[in-house]
Amino acid sequence: MAAYCTADDLYAYGLPRGSIPNPARLLAGVDARANTLLLDGHGFSADVPVTFRAESGGNLPAPLTAGTTYYASGAGDGAFRVSLTEGGAAVDITTTGSRVLVVQQLPTAAAIGWASAIIDDMLPAHAVPLATPYPAIVVMTAAELAVGKLLSLTGRASESLAPAVDAAQTRIARWAKGIPLRGDGVDGQAPTNRAAASSVSVPYADRRGWHRSDGWLP
Repeated sequence: MAAYCTADDLYAYGLPRGSIPNPARLLAGVDARANTLLLDGHGFSADVPVTFRAESGGNLPAPLTAGTTYYASGAGDGAFRVSLTEGGAAVDITTTGSRVLVVQQLPTAAAIGWASAIIDDMLPAHAVPLATPYPAIVVMTAAELAVGKLLSLTGRASESLAPAVDAAQTRIARWAKGIPLRGDGVDGQAPTNRAAASSVSVPYADRRGWHRSDGWLP
């Protein structure tokens, strides 16, 4: 499936860098005998990328190191294990550490994939898949939808994405009316997509710094 924007596009269209921090949670403890890290409601299924760091005055369980990407897999609702590779063996933890924070990486790629799939559903059948380079209005809309998804996942915005999707659908539907059908048009000339030609091509931001259109981002 096509990805209609990149992680850089999220920032190119107005998202301030560092404004959606990776969520960090304090571990309840470490069970070195079972090689598990304790955290109620961790939500890790299998091979979720995470990193670790210690709060001031704390230290990481050996042999975990700060900044290294590990892959977390659930070992019950209140515990999880980590490996150095996806599907790899659990790291053998030898000390318990203290004041340990687990940092879950933002699912940026998944959010972009979701946004791109939403746009594909909005487009008329004859337009899918879009050819590269993608029109600026499609890139912009995908970036805004992905930002909204990340904001909702991290609790920085309402969990409901319905207004965002509705606004995107209105914009894409208006633009898609000008997409030429496959093949030749009248006298061998494909019709001009006037909506695409007049699409927004420069970033803009509201007073809070969020890039937005149709007023859906908080």
